[in-house]
Amino acid sequence: MDVLDRSENRFNGKSLESVLADGYQFKLGDYIGRGFKLFTDDAGSYIGYFILMAVISIAVSLIPIAGSFIGFVVNPALTVGWFYFAQKHNTGSDRKFADFFEGFKNPQWVQLILSSLVTGIFTLIAMSLVFIPAGSYLGWDNFIALSELFKTQDPNEMTAIFQEVWSGSMALVMFLASILALIVSTLYILAPMFIIFRQMTFWDAMEASRKIVSKSFPQFLVMLILLALIAVVGAFMCLVGLLAAI
Repeated sequence: MDVLDRSENRFNGKSLESVLADGYQFKLGDYIGRGFKLFTDDAGSYIGYFILMAVISIAVSLIPIAGSFIGFVVNPALTVGWFYFAQKHNTGSDRKFADFFEGFKNPQWVQLILSSLVTGIFTLIAMSLVFIPAGSYLGWDNFIALSELFKTQDPNEMTAIFQEVWSGSMALVMFLASILALIVSTLYILAPMFIIFRQMTFWDAMEASRKIVSKSFPQFLVMLILLALIAVVGAFMCLVGLLAAI
């Protein structure tokens, strides 16, 4: 499946309607293998951009008051930088490091922000399906205390908060909420690509992603879990391994 085919309203030679009607082959091994080959072909660029993106994100988060808003606006454009560069790399087109920042030049930048916002809202709604009944049963004090994790960067304070509120029931609640959040993020994972490569509005892109992913949802979910595991393995291989995995 190639959702980045640029021919008008077509995906790998087929219309979107045809793909939805007939389905497609999900080739997980090919996707992982192709991604690894792209990385090894130009590891310096991918690792360099990841480090630069991390530095920018951290610097923005440290800006008082306005940092969160700036990050919300900037991060979608930074994220799609991977897609621009990898697409040129994958098709053999001439590429340069500046391609990572094409998201800031794209008139669809606002659509990327809206897609991120709406996906985040949907994720919160899905997680609330667990948090609301759990809060009523377990008490809201634990959730209020747990929210303090987002306000501190002190490891000792984080540990103290966990020790105060963590329990078997709370662990189950967080696990179920994480599963729902993962489901939502999986359904809309292709939306940014439809926005920047197909010039769709955020809602049309989200709907296209949801419909296509739903055709092979278990496979997409397995792919995301596998990528997360690769990142974990990379973490055990020290910094370079983690950078490569991400």
